[in-house]
Amino acid sequence: MVIPVVENDRPLGLVERTTFIQKIAGRFGHALYDLRPITFAMDPEPAVVEGDAEIDAFSEILLRGGPAALLRGFIVTKNGRYHGVGTAATLLRSATDRQRRHEAELANQAAALNDTRAQALIAARAKSQFLAIMSHELRTPMNGVLAVAELLRRQPLSTTAQAHVQTIVESSENLLRILQDAVDLAKAEAGELELTPVATPLRAVMDDVQSLWEPRASQDGVTLLVGYEGDTELAAVIDGVRLKQVFNNLIGNALKFARNGVVEAGLKAWVDGDQVRMEARVRDDGPGVDADRVDSIFEPFVHGSGPDGAGLGLSICRQVIERMGGRIWAENNKGRGATFAFDITARRAAAVVEPASNVSSLPELDLKSAPHVLIVDDNATNRVVAQALCEMFGCSSELAEDGLEAVRAVQEGRYDLILMDIKMPRMDGVQATQAIRALGGEVGRTPIVALTANADPEDAKHYLSVGMAAVVEKPIKPERLRMAMNAALVENKGEDETQTSAPAPRRARR
Repeated sequence: MVIPVVENDRPLGLVERTTFIQKIAGRFGHALYDLRPITFAMDPEPAVVEGDAEIDAFSEILLRGGPAALLRGFIVTKNGRYHGVGTAATLLRSATDRQRRHEAELANQAAALNDTRAQALIAARAKSQFLAIMSHELRTPMNGVLAVAELLRRQPLSTTAQAHVQTIVESSENLLRILQDAVDLAKAEAGELELTPVATPLRAVMDDVQSLWEPRASQDGVTLLVGYEGDTELAAVIDGVRLKQVFNNLIGNALKFARNGVVEAGLKAWVDGDQVRMEARVRDDGPGVDADRVDSIFEPFVHGSGPDGAGLGLSICRQVIERMGGRIWAENNKGRGATFAFDITARRAAAVVEPASNVSSLPELDLKSAPHVLIVDDNATNRVVAQALCEMFGCSSELAEDGLEAVRAVQEGRYDLILMDIKMPRMDGVQATQAIRALGGEVGRTPIVALTANADPEDAKHYLSVGMAAVVEKPIKPERLRMAMNAALVENKGEDETQTSAPAPRRARR
């Protein structure tokens, strides 16, 4: 700070404050302070702050003395002993330094969280990929177990033997459900659980659910009541496959706890502007849900009142419903049993678009023409199973071990239908299908049905897009395979009626 020196409005110069004080003190200090001690100019109660005090406590102490305390300054102590003098600038610097340290800590924490999240996501995706691979690898031997069990079930066995075969089938199907639930849960944790919203007729969803579960309910002595309340033509833009998966998990769970009882499953739907609102309920008269588990029943690996299953099905239901923007909950019924419910809202579909080719929508026909079938699979057990099923359907068949052999076979002989595996050495099923379609003519139009352990909806769409007529998931269910083969043959026959070509000689059966 400086003091101007002015005389008659004419500036003479500047006096710097420190220089002025030094010169005054040197000339007059002794005389002045000999008469009066320094205490006459001293503040007897200055603000005193411990040097290691937190900035909040530091500020509080200063503010007790009012705003002037910041201007006068304050004494800094360390362990009660004088350490220095501070000013408002000191406080500002301290606050600024603290803010910078805080921001740096937050930045480091954010970076650490991002690293942790990235590592967790990588781990979740690795787990998802691992389970998907394991699912494929396990479905291949399970195809042999289930298919042979289905063939045995059609044989004239004793009652005891039939019961044993039924146990094999049920246990294998339970294993597959657990496996699929584990894959879906891993996908959800990795952010890879995808929904494919399409125009879906809601009444058809409930009809499919009823058709799937009525035989099982009858076998278990359970009365299954499936209902739909709403416009029978109403359709919503929703992932119908995932919606059925939720109903399947809830109904399967209810049947497990309601032996010789009643299970009710219902869907109520109504239009609200351009939206469709849906309320679903699955009710059983089993033992209900333990009171301490009602809130946690949708967590992974949490079981209800029974020991069966891995505790994944309800967790998958929650993942799917929440991805659809809905909510799902459980409650105990008055008296007995439990109700699982969910609400969702979806855009109303202007018109229903029929699926291009879906096993669940294929017509059930009869194989009257005894078609000649080429079975393409690199796994010997799968070839034996497919050949046995073809024989059961009244079809003759030949075998190929990979796509390359299949392409050579169709060039040398004539086949009415090809059953094609997907993952094979040398040439996979997709490449083989593309190569066969490229041959043109009657050979290039030979209907191809995919038999695969990798029947994810997106994969199935890809298989259909390259020219396959239908996709049947392994383990193969005989009736689904029969339906797919019939539909493919009928569709191909319709095309052949408009095109003629000289038939190639049929090869001898291998």
